[in-house]
Amino acid sequence: MKHLNLFIFFLLCTIFLIFSSQIKFSTNFLEVFFSKESTTLLNVTSKLGLSNNIYVAKKGFSDDALNELRIIAGKLKNVEGISKVKLTVSPSKELKEYYKKNYYLLADFNASKFSTKEIHDRLQTAYDELQNAFIYMPLDTNDPLGIFSVKTGEEHTYLKLRDYGYILKAGVSIDTSSAAEAKQLYSKVNTLLKDHKDLLVYAPFFFLVENSSYIRSDTQKIITIATVLLLLLYFFMLKNYRLLFHTIIAIGSSVLSAILASVYFLGSVNILVLAFGISITTISIDYMFHYYFHGDFSTKGFIKQKRVFFGFLTTFGVFVIFSFISIRLFYELAFFSAVSLFVAYILFSWVFSYLEIEKPPVIRQSQDSFKRVNPLYLLLISVVLLGYSYIHLKFDDDLRNLDYKNEKLLSLSQQFREGLMQSKYQTVLIRDSTQELLLQKYERLQSTHPTMLGIGKFLLSRSKCEEKLKQLKAFDFKRIRETIQTEAEKIGFTNVFEHLYAGLESMSCDNMHAFDDMGFKIVKENNSYYTVVFIPKNERLTKMEGVEILDIAKHLSQDMQNSKQTIVKFMTVSIVFIIVMLVLVSGINILYPLVYIVFPLSVVLFGITLFGMINIMHMFALIILIAIGIDYGVYMHKTTTQAETRTAIKYALLSTLAGFGVLIFSNTVALHSIGFVITVGIGAIFILLLGTSDR
Repeated sequence: MKHLNLFIFFLLCTIFLIFSSQIKFSTNFLEVFFSKESTTLLNVTSKLGLSNNIYVAKKGFSDDALNELRIIAGKLKNVEGISKVKLTVSPSKELKEYYKKNYYLLADFNASKFSTKEIHDRLQTAYDELQNAFIYMPLDTNDPLGIFSVKTGEEHTYLKLRDYGYILKAGVSIDTSSAAEAKQLYSKVNTLLKDHKDLLVYAPFFFLVENSSYIRSDTQKIITIATVLLLLLYFFMLKNYRLLFHTIIAIGSSVLSAILASVYFLGSVNILVLAFGISITTISIDYMFHYYFHGDFSTKGFIKQKRVFFGFLTTFGVFVIFSFISIRLFYELAFFSAVSLFVAYILFSWVFSYLEIEKPPVIRQSQDSFKRVNPLYLLLISVVLLGYSYIHLKFDDDLRNLDYKNEKLLSLSQQFREGLMQSKYQTVLIRDSTQELLLQKYERLQSTHPTMLGIGKFLLSRSKCEEKLKQLKAFDFKRIRETIQTEAEKIGFTNVFEHLYAGLESMSCDNMHAFDDMGFKIVKENNSYYTVVFIPKNERLTKMEGVEILDIAKHLSQDMQNSKQTIVKFMTVSIVFIIVMLVLVSGINILYPLVYIVFPLSVVLFGITLFGMINIMHMFALIILIAIGIDYGVYMHKTTTQAETRTAIKYALLSTLAGFGVLIFSNTVALHSIGFVITVGIGAIFILLLGTSDR
């Protein structure tokens, strides 16, 4: 039993090493906040190719710039994960053949009944223009009357980034939501382009790669600093180096247990959860401090100290409650914390009792000369601060504000969006249950937005196609052909119009189908079909079911609002649970321990109000603060060993500050927010510890 602590640690280490290849660490923490609707939306945008392109711009509009881009295009075509590379806007051979085959169905049709005189006059005009022209004038010998016409926009040969240079676009075939796959392609592309100068390279998935890499590095730095600080702190506080060694081993066991349990039940461990988990173990250290300074390690068997048990049960209970929340990151954090605390409590309460650790020297009761503040006054101050915060505090619902601020990519994103003229259009998503209904909805929308761009330029719904085919068959093309040939011969044309309206009789709706080279797609997600269209921003979108402006930021903002409401509900349940636990411990005399919740909470909220807006990570950190505060309120309530209890709490607070306080230095806003709440909150608890009395 004396070596049980070491045995448990090495057993967990062995299990960890055996299954290490199966343990996955996730770095893209933003996705864990997404609702089902937002996740679907992101999957759809990815499948539609809106976020799966790499753009490479070369400075200048010279032939040299074009030639260099051609060289780069050739290299990119050989990179695994890139499906196609495009430098010009000219249609592909496949698209030309498709359009030629379906030309009469896709072109605008003038169903006017031309008289013989009108046909003669038009042919005569064309003949005269050809005879008198100084340069060659093309004549459409297939359709000299212009019965069919196609609307064309401004012609461009090459893709251009405004005010910068020519640009190429590379399509990506990998899953860009996968950090591992995205990172591999990111490395390949950057390696390939490193010797080229004056390039701008951008892809939406670069945010995932660079931000994930930064967050991982930042997290590792935070974990290292926190670990070193904690070791130094324990080294100088405990004095008993054998206890220090076993405490470190116990902390290691609790973290390993939490990692293994998270992987087994949840499938993976988010890197932020791991950083947070190292910090959360510092809460469990107060169990060891209380046992140590009260001499409880001197007796073998499970240590039964009521205050420590209720403190653990309350904190553990709060995390168990939050493990049922629907927000993935928070239930992962809560689950990790609950497992870690449970294992640490068992180790400190049972295993450590067999280590035969002696009680430290007697701590003398300090003789304070100042009068302590009545808890009632602090409660009143707390109410005032809470009232001020309630009036002035605003919620930050922009999920991106929790991420690392990648200024370089944000600037590039804006430059490409504006330089490619994307800012002139609003992106509209159309959804329906079948492809046919989707195309019909597209066509209804097009009737009110005739200049919109989308797949309808190449594909018709079956109903519209058959209607158009019926209209074409009803038109007297036989008479038109005969009249044109007769009148053309009279005017002087010779064997020019032999292929009038060639292939018209073979037109079929079965020839129409979607393929990638169209530039627009129809995709299926969760039994629904989607396509995207671009409508000029100066046009007000027609209201229609299943038609909406594609605004992912708006959806994510709504996710944040929903998450906030969910967290408030769980906070309410947690506070009710804590009050019930306080009543069980102290009966109706709960004022003193209650101050340890309300005062730190009010000070933190007031601090957030002064420095900015409250975000969802602040809110979760407040739960941790409440869980910490209630522990100390329970410990101090009517304690008969005030000197030992105060010393244990001071050391525990310093330990928690070292574990959580370093998070405030993180440049990842999510971690910084947790660090801010805990640091300010612990400062408030120190004030309570020094300035209140249990009366």
